Amino acid sequence: MKNGGAMTGLKSRKIIYALVVAACLSAIALRVKVVRAGRIRPIISYYAQWQKDGKPVEVKTVESKDLPVYSRFTVKVSDGRLAEGFVTGDVKDVLREGQDIYDEDRAVPCAAVRKAGKELDIGTGMFPVQVIFNSPRDPGAFFVVSAHTRTLRDVLAVPNEVLDISGGEYFIWQDDNGFARKKKVSVGARDGYGAVITSGLRSGDKVVFNGQSGLRENEKLLVQEQPAAVGEEKKQ
Repeated sequence: MKNGGAMTGLKSRKIIYALVVAACLSAIALRVKVVRAGRIRPIISYYAQWQKDGKPVEVKTVESKDLPVYSRFTVKVSDGRLAEGFVTGDVKDVLREGQDIYDEDRAVPCAAVRKAGKELDIGTGMFPVQVIFNSPRDPGAFFVVSAHTRTLRDVLAVPNEVLDISGGEYFIWQDDNGFARKKKVSVGARDGYGAVITSGLRSGDKVVFNGQSGLRENEKLLVQEQPAAVGEEKKQ
């Protein structure tokens, strides 16, 4: 009898455990559904708002202006403030003694040209240059510096991120009275930072700078307030 009672109690406990586990699993499944529904709801709401008010984008007005071009080169500190490096022939031709040299951010001059050699270095195929830093730097350290070498007059320039490249052609998204317009443009000088637009864009045009991914022709735009004016310096 004792064994029978023990077996009955064991079976009862197993049933209770099974019911508890089932209840926990049901609660977990319900919570997952609630979480998923909570995630989907904002997405649906955001998409509906997007369709009603337009896709949020950042728009800037581009203006023609003179664009300074900076050429970069590497120098190695040889002794205190003195550093030496090499430049191409076209850069050598425009460097002048005492000319300002900048670090990569070009916020303020960090050095000045001491000398630009006229004799070609056979080993590098370039021309030697010396600069004097404003303050001592670690001997043997390398620095990428830049010098203003020319100015492009009255040009339109945009960052590379603005360009929509398709099939080897360049396009730009414009804000045309609150609607997206995809315009083909021609690009002149271009480097890793930006491009000069030679045709397809006019001074005063409103260009989509952010949010162009997934844009469609004639799609309504919700323009976010941004500072106007574009005219970024160009590096070589």
